[in-house]
Amino acid sequence: MRKKIIVKAPVLSRSGYGEQSRFALRALRSRDDLFDIYLINIPWGHTGLITENDEERQWIDQTILKTGMANQDKTAYDMSLQITVPNEFEQMAPVNVGYTAGIETTKVAPEWIAKCNETVERLIVVSNHSKKVFEQTKYNVKDDQGNEHEGWGLHKPVCAVNYPVRKATPEPLEIEFETTNNFLVVSQWAIRKNIENTIKWFTDAFRDDPDAGLVLKTNTAADSITDRAFTEFRLKELLKSCGEYKCKIYFLHGTISPSNLTWLYKHPTMRALINIGHGEGFGLPLFEAAYTGLPLITITWSGHMDFICKPNKKGKEVPKVIRVDYELKPVQPEAVWKGVINDDSMWAYAKEASFKRALKEAISKKAHWKKEAKLLQNHILENFTTKKMYNEFVEGVLGESIQTVNLEDLPKVSLITSVYDGDEFIRPFLEDITRQTIFEDKCELILINANSPGNEETIIQEYVEKYPDNIVYKKLDEDPGIYGVWTMGAKMASGEYLTNANLDDRKAADSLEKHAVELYLNPDVDLVYADMLITDVPNETFENNSSNNRQYNFPDYTFDNLKMVNMPHAAPMWRKEYHEKYGYFDSKYRSAGDWECWLRGAAQGSQFKKINRPLGLYYFNPVGISTNPENFSWKRKEEQEVYEKYESATVPE
Repeated sequence: MRKKIIVKAPVLSRSGYGEQSRFALRALRSRDDLFDIYLINIPWGHTGLITENDEERQWIDQTILKTGMANQDKTAYDMSLQITVPNEFEQMAPVNVGYTAGIETTKVAPEWIAKCNETVERLIVVSNHSKKVFEQTKYNVKDDQGNEHEGWGLHKPVCAVNYPVRKATPEPLEIEFETTNNFLVVSQWAIRKNIENTIKWFTDAFRDDPDAGLVLKTNTAADSITDRAFTEFRLKELLKSCGEYKCKIYFLHGTISPSNLTWLYKHPTMRALINIGHGEGFGLPLFEAAYTGLPLITITWSGHMDFICKPNKKGKEVPKVIRVDYELKPVQPEAVWKGVINDDSMWAYAKEASFKRALKEAISKKAHWKKEAKLLQNHILENFTTKKMYNEFVEGVLGESIQTVNLEDLPKVSLITSVYDGDEFIRPFLEDITRQTIFEDKCELILINANSPGNEETIIQEYVEKYPDNIVYKKLDEDPGIYGVWTMGAKMASGEYLTNANLDDRKAADSLEKHAVELYLNPDVDLVYADMLITDVPNETFENNSSNNRQYNFPDYTFDNLKMVNMPHAAPMWRKEYHEKYGYFDSKYRSAGDWECWLRGAAQGSQFKKINRPLGLYYFNPVGISTNPENFSWKRKEEQEVYEKYESATVPE
C-alpha cells in the first residue's frame, strides 16, 4: 500500500537546504511504489530560487498544485517529511519524520531536542557528525514540578544519510585566469565559513607571488544584484586591510550551474578547494570537488569526515586531504543564535600557520596530492552511488529495511523497434536507448527495418559496431505492419522481458531499469506501465523538453479501466511468456493491436501494474499512425471494434 506522504521543504530554494530537499524528493520518487508524494514549498531566508525548467522542476510545480487541491479536499496523509530546522517541526500526520542538516558545533540546542521529542517519530541528518552530536547532547533539566533530571536528551532514533554523487558535464565560465596556481572557495560569506581569515591568510601566504590566485565564489545572503554589490564592497574593504599583495583575487557571484562548477573543479590551473570553516553539516562543495578529483585543503572535523576519509589496508579511516590543524573552542559571541547555537557549544578554529603550509604544499607537492585526490575520488564514486543513498534515505523515512534488487539479478530485456521512415529520429533514438542505465549489461535492442524508404541503415550499422552484443538488426523485403514487426521481434527476443521502443519517443535514463525492477518484484504481474510526458517538438529528451507538465496520467490498473483506455500505451514492459499464454499481436490492426492484445490477456486473468511516475516522453507526431488527424476515422473504427469485442468480458474468479 502506497503511503500518502506530505513533504514540507524549501524545495525551490537555491541553498544547502534546497539541495537537501531536492535530494529527498528524488529518493522518494525513486520508490513510487511506496510513496504518493505531496509537497508544500516553504521560503528559506533571502536565498534565491532555482530557475531550471527541467523535468524535475515541472514535476515539483505539478505536485505543489496537486497538493493544493488535495488540501482543499481535506486529504488525510499517512506521514509527513519535514525538511527544515528542528524548531520548525510540527505534527502534520500520524507519522512525522524530521530531516535536518543538523548542527556544525559540539552541542544541540535544548529547543531542538524538545521539538524532536514532541513532534517526530524519527530523525534523519546528513552526516555522522550531526548524528553523534544529537545522540550525545545531554542536559540537566527540571520538570513542571521542579524535579531535576540528569542526562535529558533526544529519545528518538537518528540515522545519517549522505548525499549521492551527481555528475555534470563541464561548461566554461566567462573568466580568464591570469594565474596558473589557483585555489577555489565556494561558500556563503557567513561567520561559520571563516571567509575573512581565508582571504587574509591567503593574501599573506602569497603576498609576493603574482602567479597565485584565489577564486572566491560567494555571496552574503542571496544571488541578487544588491547582494552582489554589498558582497563586493565587503571584499574590497577586507582587501584594503590586507596591505599590498601580488596574488590575484577573482570574485564570482550569482547563479552558477553544476556544469560551471564542474568546469572550475576540473580547471587545469586549480590546485585545491579550500574550506577552513568552523564546521560543516556535510559540505556539498567539498563533496563535489572531491568526487571530481580536485584536492581539498580543510580541517579534519565535522560532517565532511564522512567522505574525505578512505580506509587503509588495516581498515582505518584516513583523511585524503591536505590537512589544516585546528582546535576546538567556544563559538564566537556573535555566532550565538538562541534556540539554534548555544553559547556553551564549540566548533573548530583552523590554525593560520598550518593553513599557509597547506597552501604551499598544494603547489610544491601537486603531483602527490593529485594522486591522493584520485584515490579519494574513486572511493567516493564507488561508495556514494545514487542507488545506495536513495535506498538509505527511503529506509530512514520508513524506519525499516526495504526490499532492494541487485541489478545483476534482473532478467534480460529485449526492446523491439520498428524502423520505418525514421531518418529524422534514428540517431537521437539510438543515443537515448544506449544511455539507459541497464542497456549494456541487461538489454537487447531488436531493430527491424520494415522495408523503410529512409536511410536509417548507415546510422544503425554505426551503433551495431559500437554495441555488437546488444543490438540485433534485421531488414525485411516487405512491411508487415507495426504489429507484424512486434510479433516478429517478440519471437526473435532472447530476453525474458519485452518492451517496444518507438523511434520518435524518448525515455528517462532509468526507465528500462524501473520497469524491469517492478516486474521482478511482482512475480504475479505480467505487464507494467508508467505515465508519459507529452511534447509537440521532435527529438527532445526526457530531462529537457517543452512538455510544461503536459502528460498522460493513466489510471491504476483494473480490467474495467483497461476497457476504457489503453493504459500501457506507448512504452509498457511485459513478460515474454505473456505471448505463450495469450498469443501475439493481431496484425490486422494498424493502431489498436496492442490494446486488443492486452485486453485479451486481461480478460483471462493477466495482471498489470502502474508505476506512479512519468518515465517516458511521448512525441505527438503530426504524421504518426495514431496521432495523424487523417487517420482518425479508421482509427476510431478499430477502437470501437476492440471495445465491443471485450465490452461484456469479465475477469475470471
